[in-house]
Amino acid sequence: MQYKSRSFSLLALVTLFVFMTGFSTENKQIKATWIWYTSLIASEPDQIISFSKEQGVNLLYLQMDLSQKPEYYRPFIRKASEAGIDVHALGGSPQWGLEANRPRILALVDWVLAYNQTAGEEEKFSGVHLDIEPYLLPQWKTDQASVVRQWKENVEAYTTHVQKDPRLEIGCDIPFWLDKVYLPDEAEPASAFSKWLISKHDHVTIMSYRDRVEGPNSITALVTEEMGWADELGKSILLAVETKESHEGNHISFYEEGKRYMSLMLSRLSDLMSVHPSFKGTAIHSYEHWAVLKE
Repeated sequence: MQYKSRSFSLLALVTLFVFMTGFSTENKQIKATWIWYTSLIASEPDQIISFSKEQGVNLLYLQMDLSQKPEYYRPFIRKASEAGIDVHALGGSPQWGLEANRPRILALVDWVLAYNQTAGEEEKFSGVHLDIEPYLLPQWKTDQASVVRQWKENVEAYTTHVQKDPRLEIGCDIPFWLDKVYLPDEAEPASAFSKWLISKHDHVTIMSYRDRVEGPNSITALVTEEMGWADELGKSILLAVETKESHEGNHISFYEEGKRYMSLMLSRLSDLMSVHPSFKGTAIHSYEHWAVLKE
């Protein structure tokens, strides 16, 4: 009886510890953010690391400036590594969806591969992340099938290239509505381009930009198909939210609501999406806007 009492007390203490600290024996969820201004890692590296630790960020998508020498990146990545934060090399532009710009994508990958060969273990990039949004090009309206075909071929090229270093994770951003776009030249039934992109990457970050997590036109309502596909394919999904002021309506961004409300919603989102093995966490766009977001 005394043994049972002590066991119960120990269990109660462990439960209290889990509740108070958030510790879990399960894999820790990812919390990512983008850094678009590369110069910030030189002008405010400590602020970035401090903010990331405070907000629970453990993955940074860092926009690459290939004109910089490797020495420019090493101190910051070392600081991030020491803080338990992974850094993925970020690149992209709408034009990168076109075949003519494939060399620019491969140049980014080549730069990262070469950099990692000479960097110390705590100075290495742990992934490559592409943000390619060719639906912003005029050609998307005039010849969508051609653009999708070129985009697909570019993805095949860079994913193959990154795999030269199997330790590098491959990720990309996609909008939630891309599940309504289908692969060209495919036999029926047509396959959604989103599903194909999920299959080609280790993780996909869905730009599910809404400030509600439940109900109609909410984050969870917009990503149902993508989560199902990722579950089926054994892939990983991050769900992204916006903090930049939007002119498309105040339902897009957390700009109006602020940090605390967003934090509550992201916690609720994680609870709701925990039924999906593919759900690995959230991403907040972007550091530059999040850092100055009202409380």
